[in-house]
This record gives sequence, C-alpha cells and structure tokens, in this order.
Amino acid sequence: MRSVLGVLMQRSPGQVSYALPLPRYQVPMKLHRLVAAAILGLALSACGFHLREEVRLASGMQRVAIEGVDSLNPLGRDLRKALIRAGAEVVEGSAGRSAVLRIGSNTIRTDVLSVGGNARANEYTIRYHVDFDVISASGASLLAMQTIELTRDFTFDATQALGIAAEQDLLTDELQREMVQAMLRRIEAIGRDATH
Repeated sequence: MRSVLGVLMQRSPGQVSYALPLPRYQVPMKLHRLVAAAILGLALSACGFHLREEVRLASGMQRVAIEGVDSLNPLGRDLRKALIRAGAEVVEGSAGRSAVLRIGSNTIRTDVLSVGGNARANEYTIRYHVDFDVISASGASLLAMQTIELTRDFTFDATQALGIAAEQDLLTDELQREMVQAMLRRIEAIGRDATH
C-alpha cells in the first residue's frame, strides 16, 4: 500500500508533499556470477595463467610399457592413466614392439628438519625421488636417465597429531601427482627434440 500511495512527508506545518519511492532494479544473481567469472577470466589471462594441455608424445611413444612399478603402485597407476590420456597405448611387457618407460628408483622418505627445545622433532620434510629413462622399441635410448626429486615441508604439533597425519598423507598424494606431471614434461621433450 505504501509503495502505491507514496510516502507522506511533512516539510513544515500545513505543507504536505508526496514522495514516490524510487523504483528498485534487482540484478539477477546469474548476471552477478557471469560478471564475476568474466573478471576472473581476464585477471587470470592477464597474469599469464593457462590451463595445462595434455601431453603430446613423440611418435615412438604411441605404444609404451612401464617397468619398475606395478599397476597397484600409485606412481604406476597414475602414470598409466596419464599416458592413456595423452593418447598412448600402455601395454604389459615390452616384447620389443613398444617403447619402455623404466623406473629405476621410486622412494618417498620423511626427514627431520628441526628439533624443538623438548628434544622432539617439530619440522619435517617429505622427499620424493624418482629415477627413470625411456628406451625405444629397438632398444635405443629415447630419454637418458632422469632424476627428479620433489620436497614438501610440514610442521609437527603434538596437540594436533591426527591432523598432522592427515596433512602428511595429503602432501604425499600431492607429491605423487606432481611427480607424474614432472615425468610427463620430460617425456614430452622427446617429441620436441625430435622435431628440432
């Protein structure tokens, strides 16, 4: 009723004026989201961020076998999936008809970084070390032995022991995903080197 009749305003005794309320324009929530997404997209493109493309493998890597880790090992499982996404056929055993990705070392260890006044460790580092090479179906070296070591540091708080264990598991999972990406970047270089 008030919006239809207007608002009575008393300016001075005997003077009455009507002030109609200003119309309210409501911007739909979808428009807010669209504008926010556009601004975010511009900001990301301005800072040089690009979505990672799938790896482009060299022609000699279209059929590949993985040696040194089995399919139950997190590295073996994730490498297999990543190579398949990149268009490779992952085969069991080399049998001379496929390239071979050989994993020589695959270790994760936790080292103490610092010790507190109570003689207990309060900072750790997780180290993930992998050695690998790639040989062609004919036995020639496509990628010489590569060594990649990734690390993550974390702080231990005795009052948060359960949380620390979960954080360590998350950091280890993150390192395993990063290791697969780092290995694939080195493997992708085989194709780039072949075209130059």
